[in-house]
Amino acid sequence: MRMAAKLHPLRLRYADPHLLLVDEIKYNFAFVNHGAAMIHDRIHRARMLRGLSLEALANSLGDISKQALNKFEKGESKPNSTRILQLAKALNVKPEYFFRSDAIQLAPLEFRKLSKMSQARQASVREKMHDHLERYEALERCFDAETTVQVLPTQSLSVANAEEAEIAAQQLREQLEIGHDAIAHLTELLEDNGIKVALLDGPDDFDGACAATHDNQHVLIGLNRHRPGERVRFTAAHELGHWVMALPADMSEKDKEACCHRFAGAFLYPRARVLQDFGNHQRSRVFAAELLNAKRRYGVSMQVALRRLKDLELLSEAGYRNAYFEFNKHGWRTHEPEPLLPERPRRFESLIYRGLAEDLFTPSRAAEFLQCRLDELDPALDHLTLSA
Repeated sequence: MRMAAKLHPLRLRYADPHLLLVDEIKYNFAFVNHGAAMIHDRIHRARMLRGLSLEALANSLGDISKQALNKFEKGESKPNSTRILQLAKALNVKPEYFFRSDAIQLAPLEFRKLSKMSQARQASVREKMHDHLERYEALERCFDAETTVQVLPTQSLSVANAEEAEIAAQQLREQLEIGHDAIAHLTELLEDNGIKVALLDGPDDFDGACAATHDNQHVLIGLNRHRPGERVRFTAAHELGHWVMALPADMSEKDKEACCHRFAGAFLYPRARVLQDFGNHQRSRVFAAELLNAKRRYGVSMQVALRRLKDLELLSEAGYRNAYFEFNKHGWRTHEPEPLLPERPRRFESLIYRGLAEDLFTPSRAAEFLQCRLDELDPALDHLTLSA
């Protein structure tokens, strides 16, 4: 619901210039019609989004206790319009966020390296994914059915072990009709097949996760934007493996991760190309320059290329250990030569500008979708003209 300007002139630097104020009559109307439950849930979610404790948020506001905030989140107390503005500023959201009605329910999320993430960090990442998927789904509803993309079916490939994960990756390549070619833009391929992708600001121990609505009609892979591009691609392919593979319910988490690792490597760097590049017989050594060339051609890390040789038994155990020793010596396990830039998903932004051009929503709504200021919205690329 859009909040119009009238009362309580508390201005926010990041807000839409036309939506800087909250009209108390409309605020009360929204509260009555949508109920305290929606607002208190939004306050809690916004706090999770920023990874703040109640105490930290109370300290940021300065004039309220954490107990009083807790009452807001439990729905035991109603924040007035001035408090809504203060919360919006402290939590870096627009005031209308608290009245957004397009809520969706997510199935439980699974995180890579789950055990290494604290509950608070998991909650923050989960909420970032939840918020992005809500905005994405609301954006899609602005268009006719022609923009709907059929989602790849979940758990469609039965896999019992790592070797079968290799086969599943090849089967999916055949299904998508991409043969053995290098995947130039993985995020575009995913979004063309109904899997939404978002680059997120995440903690150091977060690589990626896959979120879906309970009906599996909306799927989002969230990726840490601060990782090198080759690692982002591998994580995206890993999460794709979680989505499309049907793994045994009694399989250990370690074995599930191993299957998804194998799937990701095979999907990005298929067996036929590995054999073409490195030969079809086992060797005792591999040069770093060969691995770097594989990285340049297929967008995988040198470590993934090395692992492909091991998985396909093209490199002896001694040769694999020696190569790993060289990686450690040069510090390449954490900082490889020629890191790639992360691929930037384009579909979400493209739909926003298309909607603006077709007058399906206002510039204010577009800025809300993009989570930016209205003056940062630049569909005509005027900033390029000014800088020319």
